Amino acid sequence: MTREQASAFLTAMRNSPAAYERRHYPLFLLLARTGARLGEALALRWDDADFSAHELRIARALSGGRFETPKSGHGRTVDMSEQLTKSLLRLRLDRKTETLKHGWPNLPEWIFCTETGTLLDESRVRKVMRKVLKAAGLPLHFSPHCLRHTFASLLLQQGESPAYVQRQLGHASIQLTVDTYGKWLPMGNKAAVNRLDDASGSKVVAPSKSGTPGDPEMPDSNGGPSRTRTLDPLIKSQLLYQLS
Repeated sequence: MTREQASAFLTAMRNSPAAYERRHYPLFLLLARTGARLGEALALRWDDADFSAHELRIARALSGGRFETPKSGHGRTVDMSEQLTKSLLRLRLDRKTETLKHGWPNLPEWIFCTETGTLLDESRVRKVMRKVLKAAGLPLHFSPHCLRHTFASLLLQQGESPAYVQRQLGHASIQLTVDTYGKWLPMGNKAAVNRLDDASGSKVVAPSKSGTPGDPEMPDSNGGPSRTRTLDPLIKSQLLYQLS
């Protein structure tokens, strides 16, 4: 998705007239703000969130109703944006209210759960996304995994380090990140090399023997055709050094 499409999708979900769809807003916001895979997001527990540090620990993934290690083979810690942190804090408060309302013995351990406190199903999440995409007039081929690609491409477009994007996504190597998202990396330009120049600019003025700038050479009048020569070999060597 483009930035505008992602924003339109999240806005449509947050403002949906259907409470069933609004319930999924924090989940899709997390996918768009962390680059987590859907299975990783569904397996998140409340003790995986460090709200004071604005971090989430992704330690497991839900796949086919079973818990596995993330696709990379190991867990990772990802940063949370301010918007996502506030959204999850509100969700935790809502979940506590829900727990009291339904008389559940404990707060459900899963950050994202059904109305009965059980784990969400991937197929259910995909159906909700499709309905919101249709309502927002967005292409229906978008999937939850597209938000992972959106997250990475937008970070790179705004100039963030590929190494940072790699860590957020959990890629095994930075080469994989660059191969996958290289087309969104900012390209160089001629002005970039100019920023390496000294503040005084590129003009070189060699001092004369008398110390007066702007007169590095003088006519040679010791017979023969008139020509110019450098007064001092040291001056000449300094001039060549500055030009290299």
